[in-house]
Amino acid sequence: MRRRDLVCLFGGATTLRPLTSYAQPRNRLIRLGYLTGGGFNDVQLGFFRQGLAHIGWTEGRDFTLSVRYANFDYERLPALTDELLGEGIDLLIAVGPATRMIQITQRIVPIVFAFSGDPVAAGFVGGFARPGGNATGMSFLALELAGKRLDILREIQPTARRVAVLVNPLHPGEQDERRVTNESATRLGLQTVFFEMRNDRELVTALGGIAAAGCDSFTCFPDQVTLANSRPIADHVRRDRLPSVFGWRNYCDAGGLVSYGPSMKDGFARLAYFVERIAGGANAADIPVELPTVVETVVNMRTAKALGLTIPASILVRADEVIE
Repeated sequence: MRRRDLVCLFGGATTLRPLTSYAQPRNRLIRLGYLTGGGFNDVQLGFFRQGLAHIGWTEGRDFTLSVRYANFDYERLPALTDELLGEGIDLLIAVGPATRMIQITQRIVPIVFAFSGDPVAAGFVGGFARPGGNATGMSFLALELAGKRLDILREIQPTARRVAVLVNPLHPGEQDERRVTNESATRLGLQTVFFEMRNDRELVTALGGIAAAGCDSFTCFPDQVTLANSRPIADHVRRDRLPSVFGWRNYCDAGGLVSYGPSMKDGFARLAYFVERIAGGANAADIPVELPTVVETVVNMRTAKALGLTIPASILVRADEVIE
């Protein structure tokens, strides 16, 4: 399978105002707030801006954009949210761990979210087809993909027995992703060893424990913390000569071996669609939550050569991109 259709993304929510139509007329600028648990190197914001440009919106003419970064200190999220609301934003874009503010903030303004877990199970929306509240958006729903990554890892390294799994325990949906990963590992005859890191300071300790645990392969859950550290993660596992599979192509761009997952660029650009719908008068309650339209496989052959690995033809034939 070279590329898959799924369709997902984010949502719009409203907080201390009635959960009725809140969209603004286009005879004035729409004041957007962007709240992320990540830091200033957040590539996802750039993809969102590209989406706004794609629908013909120009900053300063059609919208203003106020951005707040938690820099992986999630206790700051309530205060940062208050700052954005104090600026009088019309709509909030909540990304990753910032989605924990949905249930409170959607009473005040509509929310468009980017969430890797199940927004129904998390209580953000009542359903995919009809969210029912004041939030909608994109769900990257990573559970099925997490199991498939171990299948790919087994194809790459049939002799693998003990896989290191790097996770951020504060990431929404992490427990479900861990459960599915363990189930897939059991099916494949693999042992999993989980290494937790909440920020870049904990990364050194987490990576340092992999060799001591006798791991012979590697994967990590895609989230803003691991993404921000994709290069040191890729560099470490390459030095330790560990076959690796990641969730977004950005890890392969940084030197990871293989990635399998949604197109982050397409997904975050898609958020602009939800913004436009809500700004045009639609209720977030009536805009279906979407899943990614593209699931892509990327192979970094430079890393494969450095590891002395031969990538099976079964993977190369379905790769969307091969980095030479």
